[in-house]
Amino acid sequence: MGARTLEVRLSARLLVLAAVVLTAVGITTALVTDRALAVADDQRARDEAAGARDSLAVELSEGDSREQASREVVAAANGEGVRLAIQFEGGALYSAGPGDLPTLAAGQCANVDDEGGHPWRACCVAGVGSTLVAAVPVVVHRQVVSAVWRAMAVLVALATLLLWWGIRRAVRAPLAELTALVAWTARVRDDASLGGAGPPGAQTVEIAHLATTFDALVRELLEALARERANSAHIAHELRTPLTAIVAELDALASRDPASAATIARIRGDAARLADVIDAVLVLSDRTRTRPSEVINVADLARELAAGDVTVEAPDEALVEGDERLVRLAMRNLLDNANKHGGGGRVVRVSREADRARVAVLDGGPGLDAPARERMFDRYWRGSADGAGRGLGLALVRAVAERHGGDVRAAAGLEGIGLEVSLTLGHLVGWHEPSGAPLGPR
Repeated sequence: MGARTLEVRLSARLLVLAAVVLTAVGITTALVTDRALAVADDQRARDEAAGARDSLAVELSEGDSREQASREVVAAANGEGVRLAIQFEGGALYSAGPGDLPTLAAGQCANVDDEGGHPWRACCVAGVGSTLVAAVPVVVHRQVVSAVWRAMAVLVALATLLLWWGIRRAVRAPLAELTALVAWTARVRDDASLGGAGPPGAQTVEIAHLATTFDALVRELLEALARERANSAHIAHELRTPLTAIVAELDALASRDPASAATIARIRGDAARLADVIDAVLVLSDRTRTRPSEVINVADLARELAAGDVTVEAPDEALVEGDERLVRLAMRNLLDNANKHGGGGRVVRVSREADRARVAVLDGGPGLDAPARERMFDRYWRGSADGAGRGLGLALVRAVAERHGGDVRAAAGLEGIGLEVSLTLGHLVGWHEPSGAPLGPR
């Protein structure tokens, strides 16, 4: 089951609970009505049997024969819509028709159907030397019970619909406050800044307390993050000055002592790697989102940075607006990552995606599984187990892409071989294919 909003989940659970309660009430009402009518039917049948017993005793006391008295009492009962059977000791039976009523013991009751299939309720009482069974029609009561069941079903359905509407309205107001708080946290996450605005107000005590607590926590975290970035940027700037002096001293030493050229070249390589680290720290510590206006030919950069057996697939021109120093640094980091971990068969491919340029580096290395591809752009994450690398190169690539209105992606190579790592850059301002006329962005 997919994820659902809190409003839907809470409303659904309350509705299920209410529907269960309403259904229980409806069933109970119908059962109580049925039971009450059944008790009334039994009482009426017993009363009719008792009344017939008393009438029979009166007729017998007046000197009527047992047969004559029985027939008069049975006829009187039938005239009132009651069926009556009189069973004397010795087997004599007098009734409206043979076999109409069951043989019951005194005090027993039973359901019977007449020749037309209509329901009756029969009860037996004891008389002097006889038993009397009286049956009363219950078809109206059965119809009443059936109507109650139907009415309860309709009422439960209507009440459930009304409750669904009421529950949604009841839970929407406090959940709207929670939704506003979630939207505020998303803005804080995207901007990494409160921007001077606190969390939205709330009328619900718990949500208001949550907002206040979360606001204080976010402020503390953002202040700590700002201090960490400021410290990182300050340290990087402080390192750049002596590093520049070291490189200058190396250049001077190379001119005075040509024999030390190999050693100086190794030191310059180490200095260049340190410069890359400094650049990465500066880029990652800078949250500026303004788009530079310099026009860069990404295709030319790809051809310039590619070396050795790297194949470049690019148009003549892929012009984007951006900061050339940062884009160059990001593309170089992509290539360095492929050189270190990607094996042979490296390809740099420049393509277009709507109004953005896409630079992808493909390699023939062992690749990474899906969880690793999700994390590889995180700061300080390293895919190799030997501790090589600083875990900043691909994080810098993502920072440069986001600053230029793009993103980064990692996917398995063709047929699952190798890895394809790419960044997109916008805004694309020009595109020129080798065999076509200059084209603007699509």
